[in-house]
Parts: sequence; C-alpha cells; structure tokens
Amino acid sequence: MLKNSTGNIITIRNKNIKAADEKFGDFMKLTEDYLNQSAAGNPSKYKENGGEKLEKIVVNVMKEIAPSTPFNPNNIELISGHSFPDIVAERYYGVEVKTTEKDSWTSTGSSIVESTRVKDVSNIYMLFGKLGGNPIEFRCRPYESCLSNVAVTHSPRYLIDANLSKEQSFFYKLGITYDEFRIKSEKEKIQNIRNFYRSQADKSGKLEMPWWMGEESTKATLSFFGDLSWKDKRELKERIFIIFPEVFVGGYKRAALWLCNRHSLICSNIRDLFSAGGKEYKIGKFEFPEGAPKVMKSYWNLKDGIKHLLINPDDDLLDDVQDIWGLKEFDTKDLPVMWKFKVDEILTGKMEEYKKIIEL
Repeated sequence: MLKNSTGNIITIRNKNIKAADEKFGDFMKLTEDYLNQSAAGNPSKYKENGGEKLEKIVVNVMKEIAPSTPFNPNNIELISGHSFPDIVAERYYGVEVKTTEKDSWTSTGSSIVESTRVKDVSNIYMLFGKLGGNPIEFRCRPYESCLSNVAVTHSPRYLIDANLSKEQSFFYKLGITYDEFRIKSEKEKIQNIRNFYRSQADKSGKLEMPWWMGEESTKATLSFFGDLSWKDKRELKERIFIIFPEVFVGGYKRAALWLCNRHSLICSNIRDLFSAGGKEYKIGKFEFPEGAPKVMKSYWNLKDGIKHLLINPDDDLLDDVQDIWGLKEFDTKDLPVMWKFKVDEILTGKMEEYKKIIEL
C-alpha cells in the first residue's frame, strides 16, 4: 500500500469540509476497486458471505486500505445492532452495506425516518454487493444517489438502485437534497413525501392516496368496517363527513381509500352507509315534498357529533384535514367555518335547496 502523505482526515475537514468529503469519496472508490478485484479472483468468498458477514469483510478491507488514505484504520468501526449506517469512519463518515443474491442492483433500504442514525455522521456512502449473476460485483456511491423511491414494509423505507442516473434519483424528483431532508422531523418527512406522491397522482389524474400516515401507524391486519361496533361506525362516519365533504354529492372514493390506509378497514359498500334507502321527505324541521337525498338524513342524524368534532378537533382529525385538504397551517378555531364553506361550495349549483340542513 502507498503511504498517506496528505494528513489526517479530521485536520483536512477542519480546514475544508468539501475537500475532506472528496477524500472520503476517493477512499470509497479504492474500497470498491479492491472488492471487485477480490471477488473476481475468489467469488465463492463473497457468494457465501452476504448480509452481516459482508459488513465484517468490508470493515477489514477499509482498515487495510486506510493507511494509503487520510483515514486512521483504528477509527473505522462496525456498529453493532440496528444502527444506521453499518460502518462509521472517523466520526463523520459512514458506509451502509447492502447486498442482493439476485442479478440486480435493487434492494430495500433503511427507514426514511432514520431514527437509529449514528450521531455526527454527515456523509454516507452505499456499498452495494450484487452477489447474483456472473461476475459478482460491487458499487460504492453516495447514499442519496442510490435512493430511487419509497415503499412500505412495516415502516416507510427507501428503495435502492445502485444503477441510477442523477435525474432518476428520488431526491432529484422530490426537489430537495438528501441532507436537507434528513434533518427534518419525522412528521415533516412524512408530510413532504405524502405531498410528493399526492402531487404525482394529481398530475396523472389518478385517485391515489399514500397508505401510510407515519412510521408504524397502521395496523398489521385488515378488517371489515361492518364488523365494528355501532359507536365506532358512527364516529368514523362523522369524520368522513368532515374530511370528505364531497360525500354530500356522491363522492365516496377518497373516503374508501382513507378507511383503508388510515384505519386498515375495508368497506365495499361505503355508499350505502350514507345514501341507501331512497328519499327522505322530512329531515328535522324541514320538509321536502319531492324528497331529499338520503345522505342529508344521514348527516342530520350525525350533526351533533360532527359539530362537536369541528369545535373540539383531536390531533388525528387535524392531521387528516391538513393532509387531505392540502393545508399548510390554519387556526383550529376556524375549522367549523372552513368546513361550512367547503360544503356550501360543493352544494352550489347541485343541491342548493339542501344547504339549510347543514347547520352547526
């Protein structure tokens, strides 16, 4: 190995972080080259040592290469447990090791929340081992350059593709850098990504809704709305009238998606919950000689609970309203007026004669 003559990486970093980051990039390129040369000569060594076993191999390789770089081999450490990233070098630099037994450069990555991220690590590279196919290959690239999308297992996680162009990377499409995103709160991260997928659905004209609301917020099992207690059904219907006022005019699709992604409930007959049973000729003190839609009677029967929720919204309702109505910030005291305005707007030109029923 060549002897390093450029100085310690921390000394370099104290003078110029960008220069230090470039040195780390050079170090990772040396690591990639070493692993590819080694795998070409002894593929079985890597074929039989995927996953956590490979992490130990990578640490040893980095320690062997380190003397030719500004990095001290004694300051390169494999972090035990479920920490992110897997390897930390000189406090500020990290390596996340991923492998696949397929002949592919794709895999599932770490949680977007990064709650287990090692403190102070600011520059992370992905070291990806493709152990399927022939030859076995390794690629080492900046972590954010390998993130193609977001998917959900038990929590929102990145999808990895070590063969992406810059324009294909997730954060390029999101319009924010990975470093800007990673320091946000969990709620901000979730909201940013939900807004992105919602805007993508709007652009394509599709009715879609990200099914996760936050890390591990949905139940592990699906169940039927019809199996709920009378009280639980009533409360959810009250919330649907508030969050999705389009149900007044027969718009139930978004509410059905919400029941599934927010509450893990399947409701194949959601329309019947609100509008089944023909017309109503008297609702409260109001009479309708030609009959009023059943949905108006459904609302009337729930209006006390709806009013209470609008005046005393809980955090779940506020989160849903902000997310689904596309609001950034709003005064909770304005919620009843905002909702009434939305309902009036929906009924205008369609069912104006029934606006008098919508009272709070």
